[in-house]
Amino acid sequence: MLRQKTARTLLIVALFGSLFSFFASTGLSQTRHRLQPPATMLKDLDDDDRTCVVNEGGINKHVRVRLFDITPRTVGEILIRGRSSCLCGAQNCSFWIYQKAAGKYQLLLKGIGSTKVALGRSYSQGYRDVVAESHASAIETIIRTYRFDGQQYRLMRCVSRNYFDENGNQIRKPRYRPCD
Repeated sequence: MLRQKTARTLLIVALFGSLFSFFASTGLSQTRHRLQPPATMLKDLDDDDRTCVVNEGGINKHVRVRLFDITPRTVGEILIRGRSSCLCGAQNCSFWIYQKAAGKYQLLLKGIGSTKVALGRSYSQGYRDVVAESHASAIETIIRTYRFDGQQYRLMRCVSRNYFDENGNQIRKPRYRPCD
């Protein structure tokens, strides 16, 4: 009896394994499609960054691309973040936000180097604010909020979140001051 159950279990496992292999090889299984940066992105890079990216393996090697729904319509916005020394420095990486319209990508924001990029709570003209944090030191973070003006994103606010007082002494509770 036990031998029969074991043989039946092995047969079922083999059958499912064969089916999985078949669907995977024919492309019918779900595959994860890696998003690509727009072909025109190289022109949006600064000259030094463009030279580095081109000479060091191309744009795909130096960026990560992900969907970034800044509008409720979800019309194809993407966030592109640097991920190499060509586009990053001191833990802060450049970033870009593009929106697909009429089959082409339009640059909406070219952001200053940051460690984190997130959607804000507020909307302007149907577009969410974008909040970027940059590493300034072990006890200071620069927080920039960008707002859509109808054509592109513009810097709306910049604050420094730091953990030191007027005398340079470290404190526990953060202080927020306008950027210099």
